[in-house]
Amino acid sequence: MSMDSVPESPKLSFIQRYHVILKAHYFLFFAGFGVVFPILNLTLRAHGLSNTEISLSNTILPFLIFVSSPLMGFIADKSRRFLLTFNILLFIVIGAFTILFSLSHIKSHKIQADLQRLKTSQYALDFCSSQEVVTQCSSRLECGCSYQAYCNADDLTFNFTMAQYSSIEHTLTDSLKSKCGIRYRVPIDKDVLQDKLNFQNASSIKCEITCSIAYFCHGLRYAKQTIYIFLHAILYIIGSNLLSSGSALGASIGFATLARSDLFGTQRVWGTIGFGILAYLTSLIYTFFESEYVYLVMFNTIATLTIIVTSFIPLHKNEKKSTEEEHPFDLKTLVLLLKNIEVAIFLSITFLWGMCFGC
Repeated sequence: MSMDSVPESPKLSFIQRYHVILKAHYFLFFAGFGVVFPILNLTLRAHGLSNTEISLSNTILPFLIFVSSPLMGFIADKSRRFLLTFNILLFIVIGAFTILFSLSHIKSHKIQADLQRLKTSQYALDFCSSQEVVTQCSSRLECGCSYQAYCNADDLTFNFTMAQYSSIEHTLTDSLKSKCGIRYRVPIDKDVLQDKLNFQNASSIKCEITCSIAYFCHGLRYAKQTIYIFLHAILYIIGSNLLSSGSALGASIGFATLARSDLFGTQRVWGTIGFGILAYLTSLIYTFFESEYVYLVMFNTIATLTIIVTSFIPLHKNEKKSTEEEHPFDLKTLVLLLKNIEVAIFLSITFLWGMCFGC
């Protein structure tokens, strides 16, 4: 008899014998996980959040996962409503990610710069920006990221690199007097300027700095953008946290469905298959449409199918009534449990997995 099936019985259909619905549940859930998980941080960055803001969100996330995953499992165990609890969690995740993708992008001003003429044949670009502007794009030069300056008065556009930049302490022109971060000076080769500049009596020319990857180069934010930053972070944390809790709850569903625990691995492996297939397929679809909504539509579709399939999972009914007496909560017992090396290892792995969730 196959290890993937329950004992032969005339009462069991093929679907029940080989746990087809449970396999479909794992395949779809982890397929949805694979669609949205790899691009969440990229989406936040594309919407205008800084690396610092994203890092703070990812710092909070593992602590919530560490608490909420066992809490959701406890609620499901006590209520014996595994399927309903899972479906409610996934429904909330759908709502959170839908709103997250639909939020307005964080609006920022362009980076204002002054092209200075230091000597007859020496020029420098002075500007003020966050450190991310300097490091993010310059570290991706081999991937095609480049800096560009546009000087409107002379209708001149030229590329430059940050290879020889330096921080400057002297006071810049009035247009750059703002709390925009670090003040930088980048030497510009005269040949790059193509002899098209007309300084006349001025010592500088106004320019704007952009990057080929737009969200790496942004200046000061518009007013009243803080609420959108918080909304992005909160929705990301809620959605990611509950999605992780759903993964843990899926294990409880598996054990509540299967008659033997040794069958669990052969069901859960379909989740790995679904994760890989849909993550790859969605990336191919994205290259065709080039829209982040591809990921949202794919995730919502798969998550909806997961909810439908999960509703039909036949839970294993345990006919043996428990004869054990219920005991009040004992803190000493919990302390002894935490001293168990196996429990400590399990909790450590769970926490480390949560820490890696938002990377």
